[in-house]
Amino acid sequence: MVRILNIDKPKGWSSFDVIRFLKRLLNEKKAGHLGTLDPLASGVLPVFLGKGTRLIPFFNETDKVYRAHIHLGIRTDTFDSEGRILEEKECPEFPVKDLETALSFFQGRHLQRVPIYSAVKFEGKRAYQLAREGREIEMPKREVEFMELELESVKLPFLQIRVHCSKGTYIRSLAEELGAKLEVGAHLNGLERLQCGKHFCLEDAYRPETLEELEPESLPWLDPIDLLEDWITFDVDSPRIQEILQGRRIPLDRNLSRSLTRSLENGSSKTSLNAKAVSSENKLIAVGHFVWENVNCHFQPSRVLVQE
Repeated sequence: MVRILNIDKPKGWSSFDVIRFLKRLLNEKKAGHLGTLDPLASGVLPVFLGKGTRLIPFFNETDKVYRAHIHLGIRTDTFDSEGRILEEKECPEFPVKDLETALSFFQGRHLQRVPIYSAVKFEGKRAYQLAREGREIEMPKREVEFMELELESVKLPFLQIRVHCSKGTYIRSLAEELGAKLEVGAHLNGLERLQCGKHFCLEDAYRPETLEELEPESLPWLDPIDLLEDWITFDVDSPRIQEILQGRRIPLDRNLSRSLTRSLENGSSKTSLNAKAVSSENKLIAVGHFVWENVNCHFQPSRVLVQE
């Protein structure tokens, strides 16, 4: 069964704490999530259970929206409030315009250094393990993108910033780099994820304790068909479902093949398009893509989501 929940992770819980809780609550063996949140952070954590875990790769590239709370004047070794203080400075009375100018420096594409206190692997070990051993490591830089950086409030030495960014962005690193830009130092002292992609929003998320109070039939499962609304729908009947279960690719009739070909901007018969196979009962059977061989088009399943 494809089961997906939008969880509001409480502060103090690790992302794995949420997975462990849901496995126990729902008696489920397989579960995974999008975008790890540190225990310091709270907010949106999409969780995929059972056969739903097969869909995780199709959502891994989604961008994120956060509300970050930054403390100016104090640097830490972890770039957040849980780390050891490295440096303290008195925070000047920055004009809002100066803060906005410093923040705008990071707008757009940006090379960001991965923090040493992270789960990134280095020489077979997690970077944070090496850091705790006192090892000095030259951490890699990654290209990230900040689509939005809005200064929501200023109560010096504290800032509240709304951040819309690409996958893999460390908001802790943004705090550290902003402090360096302002020449005063800074760290992240609070983080809330407001959105993950366009379908997982905080206002629709459920806290773990709320799920405990619900009857099984009342659990707020998300429909995977809705989450894949941008994918082309391929309606399949029972014989075609059986072919999909056997891993076969399904030839399209000539009219549908022509219609799809015309929908391509360049009209190329070599292009593939993401598609979802849906039954007459509106159940998601499989995801895959349409592929062309000359003028013939087929549906090629890549993840089957129903039982044989």
